[in-house]
Amino acid sequence: MKSIDLTASVSAIISKVRAQGDKALIYFAKKFDNYTLSPKKIKVSKSEIRNSSEKIDDLVKLALLKAAGNIRRFHQEEYNHLNIFWKSKSNGIIVGQIYTPVERVGIYVPGGRFSYPSTVLMAAIPAKVAGVKKVSIVTPPNKLTPAVLYAAKLAGVDEIYRIGGPAAIAALAYGTKTVAPVDLVIGPGNIFVNEAKRQVFGKVGIDSLAGPSEVAIIADKGANVSYIVADLMAQAEHDPAARSFLFTDSKKIIRHVKSLIPKKVLGQIKLVCCPLPNAVKSVNELAPEHLELMIKHPDKMLNNIKNAGAIFAGYRTPTVVGDYWAGPSHVLPTGGTAKFMSGLSALTFFKRTSYVNFHEGSLREDGVYIRKLAEIEGFKSHGESISARYGGKE
Repeated sequence: MKSIDLTASVSAIISKVRAQGDKALIYFAKKFDNYTLSPKKIKVSKSEIRNSSEKIDDLVKLALLKAAGNIRRFHQEEYNHLNIFWKSKSNGIIVGQIYTPVERVGIYVPGGRFSYPSTVLMAAIPAKVAGVKKVSIVTPPNKLTPAVLYAAKLAGVDEIYRIGGPAAIAALAYGTKTVAPVDLVIGPGNIFVNEAKRQVFGKVGIDSLAGPSEVAIIADKGANVSYIVADLMAQAEHDPAARSFLFTDSKKIIRHVKSLIPKKVLGQIKLVCCPLPNAVKSVNELAPEHLELMIKHPDKMLNNIKNAGAIFAGYRTPTVVGDYWAGPSHVLPTGGTAKFMSGLSALTFFKRTSYVNFHEGSLREDGVYIRKLAEIEGFKSHGESISARYGGKE
């Protein structure tokens, strides 16, 4: 789809939701998901969430429970090391910063080919650890599985809505009779969801505009080819647009990988034989979402890695452990944005407010300089607001 068509199509959906509210949500659920929605079914009932555990396998429940514990522990530790209010004093001047959590967050849980309970855990738990009062999730109605509901229950999600696509983003941003508006919208989605997030930005905050998933692997001569192949195949499984890069100093590994990867998947993979320092330079330029260091001493390379969403160190640490289990969120910067962005964490949900407190002596001492800066910028009243506080000019 051409960008102009994408922009116009998404804009029309957002406008319809703003104008018609729940009626538009019902219309788009039928049009795009072939799902018959009613006003009472837009919001998932508490009993459906409560009873979700009865409809899933015990091993799935245990896996989600343990994963939730790992994610919560990691982000709680992050929160514990965040100084929520700090200040410093110098010559009667107190300056500092106050961190305040966003009050209302909406999480988009994608539902294209699959459903993703892991995304619920990875996005909602950090929000709750940060102290967000109200966490809502939206997901296409056909993908609202018992596992997604159970994950929401474990994460402490407050509200769940059976809506997807740009209409869901519009509902979160502007609200409807049923859907409460939020302050921040996060979560991955397709190009239509990304465009909707882009268009509502300003009305609400957004995390990022996520692109196709990607992995880069740096492997030395000691790397196990079966591990490399498994990880490249796992990455390709995400989406036909997912990208993979293998950098290795072994021509033998390159040949072996080529022989084991199906041709249709090889098109998604770039294989490069080069010295490992050159591989690091290439990775820093790529700024991949996931970086695997399949080398003997991965920690020695860390100081040279400048741009990566997440790093998986050692031969036995595949990206998949980060997707589901390790603890840090799997919502990560893609498409080279790791050069200037970080992955989702408890910090994502905080606003930073500066704090300033001047005592009379400090203002008198510094006032002449402040007034002069205001004067050269043409703001006379700015200078007078300083003078007014200590009774005259210096």
